[in-house]
Amino acid sequence: AARYFHLAADQDQAYAQCLLGFLCEHGKGTKRDLGEAVRLYRAAAAQRDVRALARLGVCLEKGRGVAQSEAEAAASYAAASKLGGAEDFFECGVNHLNRIGGRSAPEFYAPPAGRER
Repeated sequence: AARYFHLAADQDQAYAQCLLGFLCEHGKGTKRDLGEAVRLYRAAAAQRDVRALARLGVCLEKGRGVAQSEAEAAASYAAASKLGGAEDFFECGVNHLNRIGGRSAPEFYAPPAGRER
C-alpha cells in the first residue's frame, strides 16, 4: 500500500500525503522516518487536509520529527477544528486540557453553529 501512496503523494494528493505521513510516522509498510512524516503532513495541511492538520499538531506538540512548539501545535489543532470532524474537535479539547492553546475546552467540544455532533 505504501508504494501506491508514494505515487499519489508525488502527484500532490493530500489524502495520500497524509496517509503516507502516518505510515512513515509509525513505520508501517515503510521505514520509520519522522522528518518525512512531518514533511508529508505539512504538504497535505497546506491543502487543508483536516487529518494532516491534526497529525501535524501532534508532531509539533510532542516534538516528533520537528522542534517542539506548543504555539504551532495549537494553531494546527485550531485550523483542524475549524475544518474538521468530531475527532478533530475532541483532539483540540484534549490538548487544551493538557494546557495547549488559548481557547476553552468547551469551545472545542461543541461543534460550530449549524453542525451536528
